[in-house]
Amino acid sequence: MPSGGYRPGAGRPRKNPIDKKLEGKATGTNSVSQPKPKKFYSKNVMTEYFSMAMKECEKEVPSAEVLRNEIEEFIAARGCGGYVAPQTITDYVLNRQGFLACEAMNRKIGRMTKELKLSPYVTAGSAYYKAMQGDFNLIMQIINRYSSNQTEEKNAFLELLTNRGF
Repeated sequence: MPSGGYRPGAGRPRKNPIDKKLEGKATGTNSVSQPKPKKFYSKNVMTEYFSMAMKECEKEVPSAEVLRNEIEEFIAARGCGGYVAPQTITDYVLNRQGFLACEAMNRKIGRMTKELKLSPYVTAGSAYYKAMQGDFNLIMQIINRYSSNQTEEKNAFLELLTNRGF
């Protein structure tokens, strides 16, 4: 039996498609077409939980304007007011508000359901927290790159070591 090579026609000869069918193996060209999967329209469950949580905890969770002013003041204090995109700030604010609302609901109703499963607010809260952290890390990267005050804070431990001669 030849083992193959670089020459055209070299190698193991191809098996006849009729023999493949007799062995029970499907051929690539005449195989039965797979049925197309049905279209599935999923509901966005997170928005429902978020809206329910915001209705229940509107007194405990700060409004979006308060959170937006807080982060914009933080960015402006570092001299990076024009560098951070408004959409990034909006994403951060909405994700933070969603996280705070889910955490407030977790405090109200608990983290476990009657069937000893995690509450849907735990799952939603962790998703909001992860998204919020991503947005905040992006904001901090921009601040670190373009900040007007690049001075490093004093480290008392390092100062003590340099005074001792290390």
